[in-house]
Amino acid sequence: MPVPAAVPAVQDDEFSRILAERAVTPVFQPIVSLDDGLTVGFEALVRGPEGSRFATPDALFAEAERRGAVVELDWICGSAACAAALDAGLDVPLFLNVEPETFGTPPPPELADAFAQAAGRLDLVIEVTERVVRDPASLIRSVVGARRARSRIALDDVGVDPASLGMMALVRPDVIKLDRSLVQGRSAEWAQAFVVNAVLTEAGRTGAAVLAEGIETSEHLGTARGMGARLGQGWLFGRPGPLPATVVRSAFSLPRVAELPSGSVTPFGVVEDRVPIAEVTDQMLVPIGRLLEQMALRTDDATMFFATVPDRQIDGETRLTFNHIARRGVTVTAYGPELVEPGTGIQAVSVPTGDPLTAERVVIVIGSYFAAALVARTHPAAEGAAAAEPTYDIALTYDRLLVIEAARTLIDRIPPLPHGFGHPRV
Repeated sequence: MPVPAAVPAVQDDEFSRILAERAVTPVFQPIVSLDDGLTVGFEALVRGPEGSRFATPDALFAEAERRGAVVELDWICGSAACAAALDAGLDVPLFLNVEPETFGTPPPPELADAFAQAAGRLDLVIEVTERVVRDPASLIRSVVGARRARSRIALDDVGVDPASLGMMALVRPDVIKLDRSLVQGRSAEWAQAFVVNAVLTEAGRTGAAVLAEGIETSEHLGTARGMGARLGQGWLFGRPGPLPATVVRSAFSLPRVAELPSGSVTPFGVVEDRVPIAEVTDQMLVPIGRLLEQMALRTDDATMFFATVPDRQIDGETRLTFNHIARRGVTVTAYGPELVEPGTGIQAVSVPTGDPLTAERVVIVIGSYFAAALVARTHPAAEGAAAAEPTYDIALTYDRLLVIEAARTLIDRIPPLPHGFGHPRV
């Protein structure tokens, strides 16, 4: 199944010709079950024209990022891989690297039909990287879209940045891929233990499969088994190349992790019928919120922090606290009415008038193990009343699934970031 070429490039240079002529070659590396050594699926990788300065995926995607063409190149690579898989009659899952922002961008018109065929006929596993934590909204949107198309999700490069492990809870991947640096012993022992514990905890919660990358020797294989991996990938099992004519399929079946509910539009809507609600004054609400801020500031496990603020300007004490949290490597997102100048390291989300979130006070902290949410809403009897001090209906929960579900309603409000922060295919 050939991949259609684009209209000839205006720029007469090597990279532009690669894009115009779709001059990329897909190669495939087997993914095997460590129980029986047989094939579970293949990961699609990419190569540029042999002998050119863009022969390697690193060079290809670096140049695409420089030119703002990552999404276009991503569609070309994905379409080429799918076309090859369809031609080969592949009947095992195909792992396909996809940038989160690619899902929000239609394919080039000449590739649309080919990709639609692939989505309908192939068993796709969409790989996204945990390093895309500065744009969680695009990541979550891509995951939801892929699951609606019946694709599974694999979280790639897990362990490259231990601070971003909290993304596992938001993504709820079907497959968690341990980075080769863990398997090959290139990470510090403490970091390796931290990552593996977090991964096994998440896999135990959801039933996700753990896959170890970079298995090249029998020692690497032993390490992968010791980390709890059930699946493996690396030169020990096969180098990237064309798809084989026949595949001996493993009895191992990839899981499908259940998606979280998505019926509520605000954090309070998530928790109001599922945890006890108390009525408190502002004098009590503020200290509880400060307590969660201190947890984000002083708990090593915290990786994401979300909070609403009542005014356009964050007050000095709150700004300083949020800055300190961000300096610890925690992703900090603040929500408020026409919020401006939130401070260094803080992502601001302006909440429009009429959004029900404006009636809520929220503080959420998420880590690999720890999760907490304080959610409050003005008490109905206090609305419009001239009381000396307003009262709130308040819920405080450490139920991880509820916290994650509440956070997802906030993430949905984050506008997508500009394209162009992809990672290479190797």
